Amino acid sequence: MKSEKIIAIITGPSAVGKTTIAKEVLRRLKSFKASTTYTTRPKRDKDTEDKIMYYVSETEFRSMIDDDQFIEWAQVHDNFYGTSKKALEETLKTHNVLMNIDVQGAKIIKKKFAKHISIFILPEHIEDIASRIQQRDMTKIMKNLRIENAKLEMSQADHFDYKIVNYNNKIELAIEKIVKILAKY
Repeated sequence: MKSEKIIAIITGPSAVGKTTIAKEVLRRLKSFKASTTYTTRPKRDKDTEDKIMYYVSETEFRSMIDDDQFIEWAQVHDNFYGTSKKALEETLKTHNVLMNIDVQGAKIIKKKFAKHISIFILPEHIEDIASRIQQRDMTKIMKNLRIENAKLEMSQADHFDYKIVNYNNKIELAIEKIVKILAKY
């Protein structure tokens, strides 16, 4: 019988497809709910109003840090990201939690929660990451920094339970593998 809830962590480098994969896994596995993330990142045109990501000012975010509202938070590139402590605790009472989180945040969650499963998404080729990042609306310096950071983040893949490749034009394969891994929870 299933009793204690689990945290499933989906992580990987910037632009690897974590968000697209996580949203589809959540759609298919009703026993999981998304964690609630706050960010200072500007909302992108493709972002949806899904009540998973809340966009706040840096001042608001820092106030939330001071009020100890995050189970983990980090500055990633130019923006802050943090997981709501209260929302995570409430969700874990009734559902498993799926976290779409950056690599440094994932490492913190792994340390804080014994009952977790971690999945690292890799690109088929590093050039795929570079190509996706080049299409984003940001400065050339920031694009280059994200590409270099992606290489460093990929070196962390062995610290996670599963490594799944998001093959070009075959994202469904990655989704199916993750659904199969998590379906038992």
